[in-house]
Amino acid sequence: MQYNELIEKYDKGNMLALMREFPDQCKLAIGIAKKYPLNFSEKCENIFIQGMGGSGIGGAITRDLLKQICKVPIVVGNSYELPAFVDKKTLAFFVSYSGNTEETIAAFKEARKKKAIAICVSSNGMLAKMCRSCIKVPAGNLPRTMLAFLSLPQIIIIERLGLLKKPLMFEQLPEFLRREVKNAENIGKRLAERLYGQIPVLYAGESYSALVWRIHGQLAENSGMFSHCNVLPEMNHNEIVGFKPSEKNLTFLFFRTDDESAQMMKRFAFTKNVVSKKSKVYEIRLKGRSNLERMFYGIMIGDFMSYYLALLNGKDPSENKNITKLKKILAR
Repeated sequence: MQYNELIEKYDKGNMLALMREFPDQCKLAIGIAKKYPLNFSEKCENIFIQGMGGSGIGGAITRDLLKQICKVPIVVGNSYELPAFVDKKTLAFFVSYSGNTEETIAAFKEARKKKAIAICVSSNGMLAKMCRSCIKVPAGNLPRTMLAFLSLPQIIIIERLGLLKKPLMFEQLPEFLRREVKNAENIGKRLAERLYGQIPVLYAGESYSALVWRIHGQLAENSGMFSHCNVLPEMNHNEIVGFKPSEKNLTFLFFRTDDESAQMMKRFAFTKNVVSKKSKVYEIRLKGRSNLERMFYGIMIGDFMSYYLALLNGKDPSENKNITKLKKILAR
């Protein structure tokens, strides 16, 4: 299929260019995080990361990537309130690309009262003005197109503070993604053509819950599509019972890795056997030498997939009518 005419017609915000620049964004984000001054000496006993929507998914990515190697627990929040445990020994990240997200501002104000070690990630706005420790990121784009800047800074700062049991090797990430970006776009394009007119169901192992949640969000915002996502093994304990043979309009995407345990391989095989009786199933192998590379490789595939589905659906991938309407109502 030729997409040039569709790109010219619908991609008013030049989102495709931003997606292709993702490896370069990662390199720039790493540089910003490495230069950020750590001007505090308090000992951190736990980590809290708050953010909403495109600004919030970075917290989930951080949690998934670090939960097996971080010396302290990581909790992610997506609301106005803080968990009760947050105190002066909490390293708290508040992520809002615009700097004006009301939930994030409310949570930040509460954290300040509790004397938490607060670091903000923002391009501008009220949050950047209120926070003494703000990581300033490039402004002028949609939050979901700036994921590198909304995820890598907190990951790198946690590593710089000596809170990881082993290094993440993040320096190698941009070059790996640069080599794979064209391949990821081609895979995303093929998947978009297979998912057109379908309801996507996204599954991954529990360590990649943030990946399928990110893609779920991209399909909604970019493509204007409803989708569903879940993780194994959890869905094997409930959701798998609910499938009916008549559900023909569902198409399943299984995001797999080469380091799966034998038990997880059995679970994926059984789940595929159950859902493939009436639905199509496509398996996507996440390339990379580490969880970090595999996570960001999968993100590229999902982003491109959502972009080409937007074109097929006749939608500008940058447009968010319902979110814009809601923000106007809340501002009254």
